[in-house]
Amino acid sequence: MHIIIVSEDLSYFSHIHPVFDNKEGKFSVYHVFPETGKYKIWVDFKPKNENQTLVTFKLDNSMGNSLKPIRIIQERQQYTKQINENHTVKLLIPKEIESNKPVDLTFIILDQNSNPITDLTPLMGAGGHSVIISSDLKEFLHVHPTKEVSSNWKGGPEISFNTVFPYPGLYKAWGQFQHQNVTITADFVLKVV
Repeated sequence: MHIIIVSEDLSYFSHIHPVFDNKEGKFSVYHVFPETGKYKIWVDFKPKNENQTLVTFKLDNSMGNSLKPIRIIQERQQYTKQINENHTVKLLIPKEIESNKPVDLTFIILDQNSNPITDLTPLMGAGGHSVIISSDLKEFLHVHPTKEVSSNWKGGPEISFNTVFPYPGLYKAWGQFQHQNVTITADFVLKVV
């Protein structure tokens, strides 16, 4: 089960795997919302021998500091982000992303000196995860890499995802990867025509 929480303006993102309590027979999540404001929560799960299911909730959080909405805008053709002092992530995309056509998104994970990182480890059972949400919060895509990995996999620097954007507009895409027990999360705004 995956739980994805985003703020209404997509400036906040959290990807959680809830804990299952065998005695109680239920999943539980403990989460601290960073600010007051409106959030959308997606619960993505697949019961045994059943279809993938996606359930959404809206939450108006009135506890904490006030959220100052940030308008989502398309970034310039600069798809490189310094994530922390040790990691930089580049995103390779086609010059134009068309709706209703398959597209590859390739994240390249680099160290602080722009050298390729080749010892990524599985994150939540995969080489990486990508979550893509439309700016109007109506479309949700949870994509796993094009190549499956084993539990002892070490790889990188490129992790590719293939998806289809259902309609034109702005989307925010998050890529998540694991390196030396650190989760690396990079987000990019994409324009789909």
